[in-house]
Amino acid sequence: MLEDRVILKENRFFAVSDAAGDIPLGNELGLGLYHLDTRFLSGFELRLNGAEPILLSSSVDQAYVATFQLVNPTLTRAGGGSTGKQTLSLRRTRFIHAGLHERVGLQNCNQEPVEVSLDLAFDADFKDIFEVRGYQGSEALGTVHKGIRTEYGFRYRYDGKDGVRRETEIIFKSSQTEHVVTGEGRVSFAVKLRSQETFQLLVDIVPLVGSARPAHNFDFESALRELEGSYTEWNKVCTVFKTNNEILDSGLLWRSREDLRVLCDDLPTGPYPTAGIPWYAVPFGRDGLITSIQTLALNPELAYGTLGYLAAHQGTEVIPSREEEPGKIFHEIRFGELANLHLIPHTPYYGSVDATPLFLSLLVELLDWTGDVDLLTKLTPNVLAALRWCDSYGDLDGDGFIEYQQHTQIGVRNQGWKDSADSLTHADGTIAELPAALCEVQGYVYQAKAGLARIFARLGRAELAERLGTEAGELKRRFNDRFWVPAENFYAQGLDGAKRAVTSVTSNPGHCLWSGIVDREKAGAVAKRLLAPDMFSGWGVRTLSARAVNYNPMSYHNGSIWPHDNSIVAAGLRRYGFTREAELVARSIIEAGMRFPDSRLPELFCGFTRDLRFNSSPGEYLVSCNPQAWGSGAAFHLLTTLLGLDVDLFGGRMRIAPLRTPLYRRLHVCGLRVGEHSIDFTVDQRHGPPTVTCDRPPEGLNLELPA
Repeated sequence: MLEDRVILKENRFFAVSDAAGDIPLGNELGLGLYHLDTRFLSGFELRLNGAEPILLSSSVDQAYVATFQLVNPTLTRAGGGSTGKQTLSLRRTRFIHAGLHERVGLQNCNQEPVEVSLDLAFDADFKDIFEVRGYQGSEALGTVHKGIRTEYGFRYRYDGKDGVRRETEIIFKSSQTEHVVTGEGRVSFAVKLRSQETFQLLVDIVPLVGSARPAHNFDFESALRELEGSYTEWNKVCTVFKTNNEILDSGLLWRSREDLRVLCDDLPTGPYPTAGIPWYAVPFGRDGLITSIQTLALNPELAYGTLGYLAAHQGTEVIPSREEEPGKIFHEIRFGELANLHLIPHTPYYGSVDATPLFLSLLVELLDWTGDVDLLTKLTPNVLAALRWCDSYGDLDGDGFIEYQQHTQIGVRNQGWKDSADSLTHADGTIAELPAALCEVQGYVYQAKAGLARIFARLGRAELAERLGTEAGELKRRFNDRFWVPAENFYAQGLDGAKRAVTSVTSNPGHCLWSGIVDREKAGAVAKRLLAPDMFSGWGVRTLSARAVNYNPMSYHNGSIWPHDNSIVAAGLRRYGFTREAELVARSIIEAGMRFPDSRLPELFCGFTRDLRFNSSPGEYLVSCNPQAWGSGAAFHLLTTLLGLDVDLFGGRMRIAPLRTPLYRRLHVCGLRVGEHSIDFTVDQRHGPPTVTCDRPPEGLNLELPA
């Protein structure tokens, strides 16, 4: 359970502790300090005279730094007598910066001097993150050398079976007292304090891989200022969305922007939004692609970094054990010992049917926003390889639809975004047999081919443009013929291995609206069904109809509500002109986000019906990633839909067509990047339909505004 944990992340390091800042020795809850999928610290306990301090509060305003305020219990003194309860203030300030750094402050609030032992205990097991989460292999791995004493503290070393040496360096700095080692990984500081005097201890815990060595002159305050400065720089390059709704601005939008920065790893190809904290803080293909699509209006650098990294790891050969095929975009990549030894397939693992067409879709969207021909030229080999995968390996039986099949028992059975084992079921609740073709995936392929055809045509590549356009049109025709279910007046979730329609009513066809593959005469029925009471809870569109035999509002994919799913649904509704419905879906998710703790949109939440008679809140899902990339990105995708932002740099046009919404009266957008332009504009709906005033209009673009 993660709801009572403190989770911090910065770049490729993250830490999970209990609410008081401890990582209990021998814990089996996954607590620890992690780097590159290895737990470099599995224990970190702080005691006073051997007693556990009392927690007053903990604060995590930003997910790289935390403060824990504690006090002492009644302490028995060695020579007799006692130190009264709540007379010693103990504060732990911690941040993540290429390791874990903590400042421990102990203040004596008694009127007389006090002597107390500050006791610390550490451990490092160097477990692979998959071992921590329950992986049980048959092979013994490397060797741990524990608690090696050094001039500065302790060192733990692990000689991995993969040939990689991993170390954890623990360094103590205190000007007032020397430390005494009392056992393996245990140290005590004999602290003597006059009344109101404060003792300060700095602890640096640094993971090391290979020949890297720690910097023993690490400066706590300077490093913290540097880290704070990196967030200031992030905010400077992000578009500012400012409304008159303080809860929306300083809550949901601020939190979502900060969480995206926390989740980004700084990779050689640029920033990559990792999937979620804590167990999925690595690059995922689908998650990174959707998050980058959601945040084009916030910061297009995420899209550049995501496309670059995925292109660099695009499949090149057929390896069934990890679902790799030429041209395919990976699902997930891992960096620990089990991956290095190929005991798990995530090296990377390619078990995703939608990442490859989404790679193409993101590129199209980014090109529309930037007009970056150089990027297209650079990625053209990757584009052509991805298209070949869609037409060959992706289409298992040559029927023109992309299907997936599970090639290994270690991997994922269902390889769309709803990847739980029971997420693709027939109306009677039985599991659909594989291989399966999902409706939204056909939409992504259509969207990619139609978009590329449009761009290549404008760049003079007529033959390729014509071929892709023809293929997109034929796919749309066949899709609407095979996936439409007249009895439901809705699209099937997919086709099973026998080409039978999976007729369960789900949110998936909302993605088909977003991609544009839906025939316009069918779009009204789709919109109506998505907003029917069995699908729309009041907090958003459910993943599965409440009328389904396997509906469960507390499940992962069979009745829950996913903000990213709804952001795509809202964009699809807007694309087909269903403005009232689009605004309702967008507003419901934003209102849900403003009611969650820390004003944070989670990965998902329960699909219970909203009771409008009370100021109710949505039901939390127990083990939702928080923060999670496409949950954080959803807020900005929904704003993009509400603003009606539509950019086509190759066509020389941009449209701003805001929807009227009670979420705010005025919205100011500052620093929106469109190509080489930076645009400022204000939406005002105080006196009727929304009006738009462009304070810094783009030069050379045909800007379409409300009449």
